[in-house]
Amino acid sequence: MKTLVRFIFPLLMIAAADSALAASALDCETRSGKPNPTPAENAAISKLSPLRACKAAIDDRTACNVFLGRALDVLFKNSDFKTGNDSYMLANDIVNGLEMPGNAGWKKIGVATQQDALGKAQALANEGKAVVVARKGPVVDGTRRPGHVALILPGTAQNYAFDGFSWGSLVVPNSASFFLDKPDRMFFGCPLSAVWKKPDDVGLYYKP
Repeated sequence: MKTLVRFIFPLLMIAAADSALAASALDCETRSGKPNPTPAENAAISKLSPLRACKAAIDDRTACNVFLGRALDVLFKNSDFKTGNDSYMLANDIVNGLEMPGNAGWKKIGVATQQDALGKAQALANEGKAVVVARKGPVVDGTRRPGHVALILPGTAQNYAFDGFSWGSLVVPNSASFFLDKPDRMFFGCPLSAVWKKPDDVGLYYKP
């Protein structure tokens, strides 16, 4: 990698979700009331569709734990989180790097509790910018658990609630996410509120 690698020890990559996806969120791709996909959303999902192959590779974490890095490469030819031929940074290290000065040019939009930041994230993705969302894992018994990162897709922001998820009235951007060790829960084109149970401590960033 470039600037980020100079600050962060390279690791394999990327993300065990720090909260489980609720059962009601598993069908979010075909949910009732889903906005019609925009041409840009369809184009992005079409390019990302080969990454769905990791759904069938439940015993092969290597094939699936590099989702964000591969998605950025496929959509934007961006290798900022790549550390080797097919190795990528861990989610917690991505969060640390994004919050540092000299972070390969990524800029913070805001946090997911801010409606204006959520709206700007969707607008930037619709303009063709790379937009990522990240939260560091919690500390449990003195140990930092793995964090999680997701990608904002072009499309339409929406307020959409899932059982056990508490995002209130926030209108959230369209997203894509893969959950390490839960490949069946990968999704393209679900609200960001399907990724984390709460928006607390979730940062949004984009590459100009």
